[in-house]
Amino acid sequence: KTIPTIKTWDICSSKYYCDQLFKSNGLRTPKTIPITYSDDAERAVKDGGLKFPLILKSSSGSQTGVGVIIAESMRSLHATVQMLSFLKPYVDLLVQEYIEIDYDIRVLVVNGEVLASMKRNVMDDDIRSNASLGAKTESIELTDIEKETAIKVSELVDGDLVGVDLLPAKDREKEQPYILEVNGTPGLGGIEEVTKDKSVTQEILKIYMNRENWS
Repeated sequence: KTIPTIKTWDICSSKYYCDQLFKSNGLRTPKTIPITYSDDAERAVKDGGLKFPLILKSSSGSQTGVGVIIAESMRSLHATVQMLSFLKPYVDLLVQEYIEIDYDIRVLVVNGEVLASMKRNVMDDDIRSNASLGAKTESIELTDIEKETAIKVSELVDGDLVGVDLLPAKDREKEQPYILEVNGTPGLGGIEEVTKDKSVTQEILKIYMNRENWS
């Protein structure tokens, strides 16, 4: 038994593939368009109907918020894409709709059930909310629709243990959240700090010490 499986690792390694997978299954994601070459930024923005500021990110390989940039204008976006393409030809870049939020939600789904969740506050003078970068975290009670969305995401990526990052809807009780991304190898440090009543790491070990959960 390996966690993640090769299949889950492969799916989660492409943010664009995940975006298309979730959209095709009726889930809500920010508008996301791939950039295919160094002078493709203007086409991508136009095709996506995107407005500045917007997010520029790598489709694969980024972690802990590294590789996520906010672009304020076409001029800065174009220059950044050209530089990244110069440094790494065929780099897989995405432009994405910027949805302004005060916080996002990390949901830890294990063996088809929500084990824990946390609210990650966006850092001052930044757009990121990664606990590993110093963002303040706190516990949060999920709505039914947020739980259902996170579990469906884990099923679509065939994930035994995944971290699902959600952007809360304006009406959390009635509207689907946006799926920002899914992490096939989620860090547990931040979520351990906010789940004072239990150790999520110990709970995960208990689940997978039971070989009935290895299928």
